[in-house]
Amino acid sequence: MFRIYHSNQLDILKELMVELIKRQPLVDPFQQEVILVQSPGMAQWLQIELAADFGIAANIQFPLPGVFLWNMCRHVLPDIPKESAFSKDAMTWKLMHLLPDLLEQPDFSALNHYLQDDDNQRKLHQLAGRVADLFDQYLIYRPDWIKAWQEGKQVDDLGGNQLWQSALWRALVDYTRELAQPEWHHAILYQRFIKALEQAKTCPNGLPPRVFICGISALPPIYLQALNALAQHIDVHLLFTNPCRHYWSDIQDYKFLAKLKARHRRLHRFDSEQTDETRPLFRDPSQAETLFNDDGKQSINNPLLASWGKLGRDNLYLLAELDNVQEIDAFVESDGENLLQTLQRDILELEDHAIVAVSHETQNTSTQKRLLAPDDRSIDFHACHSPQREVEVLHDRLLAMMADDPELMPRDVIVMMADIDSYTPFIQAVFGNAPDNRYLPFAISDQRARHAHPALQAVISLLDLPTSRFTAEQVLALLEVPALAARFGIQEEGLRRLRLWVVESGVRWGLDDDNVRDLMLPPTGQHTWRFGLTRMLLGYAMDSQVGDWQGVLPYDESSGLIAELAGQLAELLMQIHQWRERLSQPRLLVDWLPLCRELIETFFDADSETEAALALVEKQWQHVIGMGTMAHYPQQVPISRLRDELSRRLDQERLSQRFLAGAINFCTLMPMRSIPFKVVCLLGMNDGVYPRTLPPLGFDLMGRKIKRGDRSRRDDDRYLFLEALLSAQHKLYISYIGRSIQDNTRRYPSVLVSELTEYIAQSYVLPGDDALDIDSSAERVVKHLCREHSRMPFDAHNFLPTPQPLSFAAEWLAAANRKGEAQPDFDRGALSDRSSDSDVSLDDLKRFYRHPVRAFFQLRLGVSFMLHSDELLDEEPFVVDSLNRYQLNNELLNTLINEGDTEKLYRRARAAGELPYGAFGEIYWQEQQQDMAQLAARVRDELTPSLSVSQEVDILLDGVRVSGWLNQVQPDGLLRWRPGTLSMKDGITLWLEHLAYCATGGQGESRLYGREDTAWRFATFSEAQAREHLSVMLEGYRRGMSKPLLLLNKAGSAWLAECYDRESDSLRSDDETQNKARARLLQAWQGNMGMRGEGEDYYLQRIIRELDEKRMNEVIEAAQIWLLPPFRSNLA
Repeated sequence: MFRIYHSNQLDILKELMVELIKRQPLVDPFQQEVILVQSPGMAQWLQIELAADFGIAANIQFPLPGVFLWNMCRHVLPDIPKESAFSKDAMTWKLMHLLPDLLEQPDFSALNHYLQDDDNQRKLHQLAGRVADLFDQYLIYRPDWIKAWQEGKQVDDLGGNQLWQSALWRALVDYTRELAQPEWHHAILYQRFIKALEQAKTCPNGLPPRVFICGISALPPIYLQALNALAQHIDVHLLFTNPCRHYWSDIQDYKFLAKLKARHRRLHRFDSEQTDETRPLFRDPSQAETLFNDDGKQSINNPLLASWGKLGRDNLYLLAELDNVQEIDAFVESDGENLLQTLQRDILELEDHAIVAVSHETQNTSTQKRLLAPDDRSIDFHACHSPQREVEVLHDRLLAMMADDPELMPRDVIVMMADIDSYTPFIQAVFGNAPDNRYLPFAISDQRARHAHPALQAVISLLDLPTSRFTAEQVLALLEVPALAARFGIQEEGLRRLRLWVVESGVRWGLDDDNVRDLMLPPTGQHTWRFGLTRMLLGYAMDSQVGDWQGVLPYDESSGLIAELAGQLAELLMQIHQWRERLSQPRLLVDWLPLCRELIETFFDADSETEAALALVEKQWQHVIGMGTMAHYPQQVPISRLRDELSRRLDQERLSQRFLAGAINFCTLMPMRSIPFKVVCLLGMNDGVYPRTLPPLGFDLMGRKIKRGDRSRRDDDRYLFLEALLSAQHKLYISYIGRSIQDNTRRYPSVLVSELTEYIAQSYVLPGDDALDIDSSAERVVKHLCREHSRMPFDAHNFLPTPQPLSFAAEWLAAANRKGEAQPDFDRGALSDRSSDSDVSLDDLKRFYRHPVRAFFQLRLGVSFMLHSDELLDEEPFVVDSLNRYQLNNELLNTLINEGDTEKLYRRARAAGELPYGAFGEIYWQEQQQDMAQLAARVRDELTPSLSVSQEVDILLDGVRVSGWLNQVQPDGLLRWRPGTLSMKDGITLWLEHLAYCATGGQGESRLYGREDTAWRFATFSEAQAREHLSVMLEGYRRGMSKPLLLLNKAGSAWLAECYDRESDSLRSDDETQNKARARLLQAWQGNMGMRGEGEDYYLQRIIRELDEKRMNEVIEAAQIWLLPPFRSNLA
């Protein structure tokens, strides 16, 4: 007997199943109970619930409907194989074999055009997969088409694409017959299965005594027909979650309506003896005709059910078509009167309480609306700025819910979203890092396997070796996988060191020159992994000062005890090279089979967790190969096809962290997840994101003739939203991104959320708003229910002392207490003098004046704000960056000054990979050599190397000893040079050396020459003058090491350059000059598109947020004291 149990609550249907099992136990205690489900999550929930009811849940089978029916066919019909020769995967391989031979036929011209330029078979594989998926749907939802095509007929009104699809199907059937494989497929199998059951006088052997179908919202028509036929011999119990107790689907004709009016559902009594009392399908059968239009479409009274319920409506229609069924009514009404429960009751009773303006009276008053209690938060809407804020707000709201309801446990909460993978990082960051006093146990389900474990992605990357560019990042990313790094003996510290080596040794991309040639690019002999590894290994064998070896310069850092790292990297690269060669050649499928295990053993030293993940890879690899082998695919296959197929299957695998194991469950919104929870939360309900849409295939014929029961992702998602509303027992929490995090512009929620809020607003009124017109009261209801949250978690509004605070995150309280004020400037109160300040080195003094604020943080506080980046570049250098250019020019300039061998220096730079390739490098070197030659000539004219000496400095000033050395002291003074354009930093450095030189008796000038004819020159001072100036500089040093000194070389010198008059040796103070000077200072601070501003410096940003008038005056004052003397003394 086929029995359909209708209820609006899944747990009631579960109780009915328990009651049936208790009252009618199976005769054979070893016989399995069979419960058809559509998802592992539903099976797990049923197991938990049945164990709670029976004390144990064992010997229960939870097959999918399709698998179960195929197995039933094997018991009823002879010679049915265990697996269909027309499975989607098998058809994919067969179609790959068949399509190339059919493309020359006229009907296949469109496909022939698409498959042009498909040397690696990727297009063919993708097309075959799409067509196989389409045929798989036809077999279930259009079996009459398949049958007609197989008989050589065409179906009317299907368009031109039917011609090649029908021909391709017949070719597929013929090819399957040639392989001597059974021709059974769904289109003919179920019809013969149904016919055999109808003709059978006794129950066929092997059928279970009964079958339960639970938690399935919709079944294909052919499945329902097969189950109805099966019910002639066994009991089939369909536990149908029906949101409405009245018939709310469509009809075929009035004869069909008469059948429905005559059908009654037997009422199930929960607290008394069962009776024969029944209930009609319609609220008022005498008025049933008025519900339908001429096309048999019912105008559903409840707008939410009408908009969201197409999937259930079609399924209800298909159930109504079945004959010889018994229907049981087990609907229950909620006693509650909150917003959530009244909406559920509206849907249950097929009622519409929305008040719309149909007259002047209804427009101007809201008295007909239902009253919404201000504290009723059973349905809650939350608008946030980003996914992370959504999760942060959710965490706070769950804490608040559990504080209000001590009986609410983490296991009572489910959180669903359209794409769990996009939210997983935020869930782990917020929930996983919460302190103990706010920690909520959680589990994440439905993650794509490839995203959930790094080893799986590493396998896919290794299978991509033949087409990889082998960029520095790609190769080192493999070593980020612990199991792979462990296989080659590389620890975390070693990996950090390797990243630095890779950057400094010049590795960019490509294994070697052969790899570069394979990618149709010219080999350079440099910047490949072979080049970088050769440098590392040479560094162990010889010093770079010896010179290059075969055009490669040794890398010195890889010598010593840590040289083992280079060997470990070499082993990895050797294996990558070998496997690239092995994977580059196409093979027969059977030859590919053992390679997956070999690859895993070569590259992974797996722990137990990684072993399980790699076992999944092997399982799917064997399945992919097995399907192709079963299809007898005769041609050689490139690894790219197997990699794509493996990647697709791993994306379909969903990993679970013990779903329903007592924690908050995070999962994807998917069909058949209507499990009841006290709190149901939906995240990411954004416009354009949910309902999800899949663009239809242009050659999908089902879209030309839509039938009831056809599946649609958009309709599925709408019904999922309805199921979420119905499965929430106490609270429905809905979150979406309501504002842009970039510019705070408004974003809109999903159309489903808008429909829900619109219905609530039209149906309810807040106390005191009765006199408002219906639109005004509706706006107030929406504003009351929809909370807009702050962009940042430390907003002060989140911590206001309200009965229910918006945030429990105490770590943000300190920031919130700033009340929105900007972070104050650095506390610049003076520190006490250091005892070590009585002895100052000349080098420290120079370092200080090059950047006084940086020196304060680094020398006094021991703090560095510099970001040490070891960013991996993936392109060979076509230009030399500024730092390398300076270093190369410095070496070149010194070589030219000393009249050394510049050709040797050029070879060294090229051997180190520091120059652009080929002629680009030669041209660059010539330009730099020409530029440096002019500067070198100027220096050589004044340099007497044989008379240059180093002079010790030891000066005592006001109890402070200044000590150090002056190098390159010429008979006529100090001579310095620098391969760059000189600035105030360079001038003040020379100034300090010049003062030290003169204070120790020096009688000559001090000169500093740079590019573009820039120079600093200071005339000789008397010893007393020098000591006086040096005393001023020491005072600045003392002050600057006690608190930050706003001596800004760039901005200060810009001000001086504008207002200092060299003729009068004075600072012009008129308003016009000062305004221009201050504008120049501000420009130097702020910068522009072509110049980096001094205010972008990390150290200056730490002590000063904005260069206001007060601080600008400080900068000017400091410039007059410490920058003006060298500025006015410069003779250049």
